[in-house]
Amino acid sequence: MELKKTDEKGPDLGVLLCMQEQMGAGEWRMRSDAAQVIANYLRCHPKVAEVRYPGLTSDASYHEASCTLRGGFGPYVWLRLRSQWFVLDATAEDVKDQVLDLERILSK
Repeated sequence: MELKKTDEKGPDLGVLLCMQEQMGAGEWRMRSDAAQVIANYLRCHPKVAEVRYPGLTSDASYHEASCTLRGGFGPYVWLRLRSQWFVLDATAEDVKDQVLDLERILSK
């Protein structure tokens, strides 16, 4: 798992919709499910100042995303550590392993 620095502070639903159309439904669902778990984990992490993910009901894009995207909210999760934003791309791998990798990164 890799955290990539970004200037974006949340989802671009147009990009996610395009990605959804290009990705197989099964992979989209698995990666979206993993991202949902990761986003909820990050919301509780003491080093994470803010999380943006369209699948979180607290996210500003949730209503529009729930009317636009089907079978999940996509693989990207945005998080802010102090003043820097990062994005991570959840994979179809075991979400437990992804969370453990993320915890190793955040514990540094």
